[in-house]
Amino acid sequence: MVTTVLRGLLRAAPNSPAIARLRDELVDRTITDPAREHRRCWGPSLRASAAHPTRPSPAHTAQAVVALDRAARVLGEDANTRAAREDGIRWLLSCPMPEHRTCADLINTQEEVRRPHPQDSWRQEVLFVRHFTAAWMVRALLTPGAWEIAAAEDREDAWRTLLADAVSGVLRQQDDGIWNWDGHDLGRPLWMTYQGLSALRAHAVWMYQPEA
Repeated sequence: MVTTVLRGLLRAAPNSPAIARLRDELVDRTITDPAREHRRCWGPSLRASAAHPTRPSPAHTAQAVVALDRAARVLGEDANTRAAREDGIRWLLSCPMPEHRTCADLINTQEEVRRPHPQDSWRQEVLFVRHFTAAWMVRALLTPGAWEIAAAEDREDAWRTLLADAVSGVLRQQDDGIWNWDGHDLGRPLWMTYQGLSALRAHAVWMYQPEA
């Protein structure tokens, strides 16, 4: 939710003082993943604890990378923020699978957001939030910082493979230009088609090379 609000404010109210607070909250709530060289990344919850740990999440890490990239363009970037964003990119590029068509890093995910009912404190309201993981992966990998890291650290092949498989993952989830959430049982959400088209457009712009 923090990344969603942060991205929205960066577009709607780029002078809002809340942007810096949300960015700092995001940076301060990274987790480390022993399975991927202890790289910093993000999980579904920013309020993890020893009693309630959170797990590394490709969807949430990609969203955080996109949000921090946009924030850097508006606010600039200190060393700690830059390090967190770059480590998130490295974590995404460290997927151990040789190819990603069926790997967990591109599988859609869903989470529950619970809050007390505004009138009955003993009840809870539950919001189901769905994440189009492949689309977020495309957008994160196409940030300028992602390519800079891949080029500087000799990870171009990993970057290209993951990007190509993420784009393929986006395309596989549509029929005639309309995107489906894991089949037709949950309908055809408009937001998913928007995200699918946005990811493909960003990839097409990156691929375009004008003739000399």
